[in-house]
Amino acid sequence: QPPVTFVVVQKRHHTRLFANNHHDKRSVDRSGNILPGTVVDSKICHPTEFDFYLCSHAGIQGTSHPAHYHVLWDENNFTADALQSLTNNLCYTYARCTRPVSIMP
Repeated sequence: QPPVTFVVVQKRHHTRLFANNHHDKRSVDRSGNILPGTVVDSKICHPTEFDFYLCSHAGIQGTSHPAHYHVLWDENNFTADALQSLTNNLCYTYARCTRPVSIMP
């Protein structure tokens, strides 16, 4: 039996992420949103559960809306960094788009 990891991805929430320094060009894109690939896994996440926010896409218009990832079951024993990197990389593999998408369909 191969090991299984269940992750629930949620887009319908009211969380928005902003850079601490809006004028720092290294932390925001040209529209003022956080950079693609930004992960938040502390402060606003659950203290004991495996969850994180990932903004894998660039906001074209308006404010970027990060996805909230909840890991329900992890038989692969992913580290937080490994699973965050995997989910971000999967958003770049969508064949219909040349840019990263917010959630891999």
